[in-house]
Amino acid sequence: MNMIKKQTVFGWLSIAAGVLSLVALIVYCVNSGTGYYASSSTNGLPIAFAVISVVLLIGAPLIADKMDSRIMPVFVLIAAVLMATSACVYIWERVPMFADMWFIPTTPPAAEQAALAPSMAGIIFYFISAIVAVVACFGKLNKTTAADAEAAKA
Repeated sequence: MNMIKKQTVFGWLSIAAGVLSLVALIVYCVNSGTGYYASSSTNGLPIAFAVISVVLLIGAPLIADKMDSRIMPVFVLIAAVLMATSACVYIWERVPMFADMWFIPTTPPAAEQAALAPSMAGIIFYFISAIVAVVACFGKLNKTTAADAEAAKA
């Protein structure tokens, strides 16, 4: 309960970004392993980056009072960069499908049409997670670190 009381808005934003990263990871794994993409291999890079991001985004506010307050925003920023990179890799993998859907004047197969919405949802979750993590970088992740910073200034 004490850990919950120590969190600031930026700490909660970091945790929210971690949850969004986890949702993006789940959407990516499900979308890459079923339907239109069931026969293709799944790229491990977005999965590894998302797992690292979840650990950094959720772990940073929880251990922020045990480390230097200047290091925690760096962890959150690294997680944001990893999430944006995951989104870019995800887009790169889906470019042929997007091209078939939007730029080739034929009727795409039903499997491609079914894979489009989850792909877009996963990409959006990756980018929203990265944006929320960047916003979380601009403040102290918990009240203990904020109090320590004020004491150091005085």
